[in-house]
Amino acid sequence: MTLSHMMNQFGKMKHYFIACCCVFVVGIVLGYGYSDQFQSFIQSMMKALDELAKSVATKENPQASLFWLIFWNNVTKSLQIIALGIFFGVIPLFFLLTNGLLLGYIASIQVQKDSLLLLIKGILPHGIIEIPAIILASALGLRLGVLIFKTTLKAFSPLHRSNPAGELKAFILALVPACLLLVVCLLIAAIIESTFTFWLIKL
Repeated sequence: MTLSHMMNQFGKMKHYFIACCCVFVVGIVLGYGYSDQFQSFIQSMMKALDELAKSVATKENPQASLFWLIFWNNVTKSLQIIALGIFFGVIPLFFLLTNGLLLGYIASIQVQKDSLLLLIKGILPHGIIEIPAIILASALGLRLGVLIFKTTLKAFSPLHRSNPAGELKAFILALVPACLLLVVCLLIAAIIESTFTFWLIKL
């Protein structure tokens, strides 16, 4: 469970990171250029975000409430996405696609309103940490799903020379420091979003 063990696992995940980035970008493109086809789904996500924003606005200390809401929401979702990777990695990819879809839709709305600067101010400061963290969580979930799938296949073909069960065990051990890294990144992102981003948007 050392840092070097975690980095060794990350080195084996290059293709998972690339795949997750591609899915996220596809989601953004779909949300930006083809939002009409996903309107009901997007609106349900926007409604949920609006309700969260309203709940924060009614608190005595909106910034502190915003911090805890962002941090807790991102951490729980990210850890859930890793765990839900057990279903052969499908859910982490769906999570990335929907988040990209929402981001692309928001970007298209801001461009139409000629307020692209507001989008940059509202996303970039914390997004440079938060988005890679979300991609990392999804890649970990995808890797977990693939290894479980390989281990399942191995049970039906014991003569195969690979050792997916050993790979799975090594990966699970690396999840502890990886999840700690993820929480730290999301903590920093939540601090930035509830302070610097919060201040930038009000300018």
